[in-house]
Amino acid sequence: MSKQKSKIEFRYYEIPIGEYIRPLLGQGWEQEYGVGYHGMLHFHNYLEIGYCYHGQGEFIIDDRTYRYGDHMLTWLPANIPHTTNSDDGHICKWEYLFVDIESFIRNEMNGGKIVADDIIKILNKRGMINTRKNYPIIGDLIQNIIREYRSEEAHYRESAKGYLRALVIEMLRIEEKREQARRNVRLGHYVKGAIEYIGQNYEKDIKVADIAADCGLSESHFRRIFEESMNMKPVDYINLVRIKNACELIENEDNSMNQVGIRVGYLTPSSFNRNFKRLTGMTPHQWKVEKVDKERTNIKGYKISAKPGWEA
Repeated sequence: MSKQKSKIEFRYYEIPIGEYIRPLLGQGWEQEYGVGYHGMLHFHNYLEIGYCYHGQGEFIIDDRTYRYGDHMLTWLPANIPHTTNSDDGHICKWEYLFVDIESFIRNEMNGGKIVADDIIKILNKRGMINTRKNYPIIGDLIQNIIREYRSEEAHYRESAKGYLRALVIEMLRIEEKREQARRNVRLGHYVKGAIEYIGQNYEKDIKVADIAADCGLSESHFRRIFEESMNMKPVDYINLVRIKNACELIENEDNSMNQVGIRVGYLTPSSFNRNFKRLTGMTPHQWKVEKVDKERTNIKGYKISAKPGWEA
């Protein structure tokens, strides 16, 4: 016997021609949510923006459940199944704005730096449930729109459109920050792998192409992301690692300078001497003769980015 599919409702709202917002405000939205619906999900034809003034319960999106409380706000694109369930006995006050976001963007925000289709795609990518404390600007803008529709003072629709425009821009900023954070994680993964590879292979005749291949990237792409993250070229970092290890060998072991250069990956004495002096300000022989103590092994005059250490 096949499993019976769960029921789901389509709750359709109409927005008057020439307008973009349908507000659902007032005492009718102060209630115990979910009573009689047995957890049944529903979806809408427009973007739903919700604001919880007080109460506690669960906000369910598809198969994910979130807790909500006082001064929570939600941003839910059209056609996403969801529902709100109050905790038993809790009277919760929500108010809602249903927004024809696609028409608003195409009519009111087209022609800017980002084209309308891209804005719509970004805003429909995911929903948001969070607190006004975490997103005070978002909370203030939602409340400003609600206030305009509640008061219906002169020019309130035009004022609400201005707040809605600012709200869209703020949501775009949030998504751009999220994308940058995801990008930084990806870059950190590649750069971490490159640093580990260099640390394990610096004494060999490694090429930038070898490191890029180990990271699974093209050489040009690898060079770009490494320089963005480390503020230096990959070959400069290789030299930095080699010279650092050369300093330790000179201090702790009795080797000829040629032997030290070969052990840290330089094929010729000239390339070893040149890079050593460029990074330390002296030749390997001067370093050894002057018996530089370990505090002097810090490489000076080099642009190095300090970043938090990676964690698993």
